[in-house]
Amino acid sequence: MSVFKSLVKLAATAGVAGAIAVSPIFTLKAEALTEAQVLERLGSIPIFTITDDKGSPLLGAVPQQPNAKPDESQLLFFFLGPDEAQMMLTQVQKSNPEVGKKAQIIVRSMNDAYKVIRENKDKKVVFQFIPSKASVESARTILTAQGVAADKIPNVPVFFAIGGQANNQGLLTMSIDQNGKKEQVVPFFLDKTDLQNLLDRASKDQPDVTKATKIQVASLFQVLDSMVSKDNKPNPEVERFQFVPSRTSFEYILKNSKQSATPQVAPATTPAKPK
Repeated sequence: MSVFKSLVKLAATAGVAGAIAVSPIFTLKAEALTEAQVLERLGSIPIFTITDDKGSPLLGAVPQQPNAKPDESQLLFFFLGPDEAQMMLTQVQKSNPEVGKKAQIIVRSMNDAYKVIRENKDKKVVFQFIPSKASVESARTILTAQGVAADKIPNVPVFFAIGGQANNQGLLTMSIDQNGKKEQVVPFFLDKTDLQNLLDRASKDQPDVTKATKIQVASLFQVLDSMVSKDNKPNPEVERFQFVPSRTSFEYILKNSKQSATPQVAPATTPAKPK
């Protein structure tokens, strides 16, 4: 059983923002999610990709293995951090100045990335999500301390917190304003530092909650998989899962608020603001 399928069955959740609330996670009012609705939640996660001046993504060659048959597939990278995207852009500019002078970083959502993947599933394009270096290092530190092998580190880690005492543990929740109403959500952070900062702030008002809190890590794709059952039926126990993008990504978006086209293997169409 996965860590999430175990955690959602735990006895209680504890709030880390607003008033402390302890109640079984499966008794919280929940609306069912379909696979499409789960993917819509990815709209809150910005991704960065390299395109030409017309908005068409730059594709790389798939590394060839010795003695392997030639592979004509091409690589399309989706970066979850702006720093990694900038490093790739710099590499392109140095290795191919003619292409590099027209190359740019555009920001879209992970939901948009999945749409691109679906639309081009029959083409010889390999899609790869690249997490930030900091998130990978944070995940490695946490999991190594737990005795997890290096090859088990998630490709795209997300960070969450568990709290409570002994048999009364569960996923920590936080209160957010949703359409003018306070709602409890279970946040999953793309950056461990942002989660730690949240806990540090909450500790001033809720020391009893936060002192028993531990930060854990899992794969983003594992979380998504836990939100919908194998037969594509919704899982109401995890309806309150929410993804929190990194502050670094938001700061980059604010600093570079240039409108850009939707990344496609074919030329881009109507532009839209990242969510």
